[in-house]
Amino acid sequence: MGFINLNEKTNNRSELFPKGTYEMQIVSVHGDASPSGHENMQFDFLVRKDLDKVSALANTNAKTHGRHFFANVWTAKDKETGQDSGSYDPADLANIADAIGLAQAQIDKYIKSKEDLMKACEGKFIRIYISVGENTYKGETRKQNSTFTNSWQKTKFPPQAAKKQETVEDPFKGNTGSTDELSENDIPF
Repeated sequence: MGFINLNEKTNNRSELFPKGTYEMQIVSVHGDASPSGHENMQFDFLVRKDLDKVSALANTNAKTHGRHFFANVWTAKDKETGQDSGSYDPADLANIADAIGLAQAQIDKYIKSKEDLMKACEGKFIRIYISVGENTYKGETRKQNSTFTNSWQKTKFPPQAAKKQETVEDPFKGNTGSTDELSENDIPF
C-alpha cells in the first residue's frame, strides 16, 4: 500500500459539535477579514484530550477530544450605519482577556494592541459554550456551530504541571581527579 489509501476517505471530523460546554486549548489566533473587508480575529481551538473521564464533560470533550473548532470574533458594526466600525466591542476584548486569566494590571502593562492580545491567547486553556443554530446565507439554510465571547470562561481544569524532575546527584562530586599527567603517548589518537 502506498502513502495514500483511497479506502480511507470516510471522515466524521466534519460533523457538528454537540451543543454544550467544552474545555479547550487555544492553538492559534490570527487576524483575518471577509472579502468585503470586515475584520475579525480567528481562533483555532483544540478540544482537550485529557478530560475524557470528567463526568460533566461526557457529552462534549469525551466525544470530540482532539478536534479543532474555529471561531471568529468580528469587529463591531456601527449602530447607525450598520457598517464595520473597524473596532472590536470592548466587551468581547474583556471577555477574552478574562477567560485566558489576564488581570487588569497585566493588561495595562502588556496588552497594547490586538496583536498583543492574540499572542497572549495562544496556548491558553479556556472553557467555552458551543451552540448549534441555523444560518441562512445566499438562500441556503444550514445548521452550524457558534460561540460568543460572553460564554468564554477560565478553565475549571488547569493543565497538570509537568512532574518535577528528580535531581540527579553529580557522579563526579568529591572526585578530585588524578594528579598524573598525560603524555602524547597515552592518547590513542
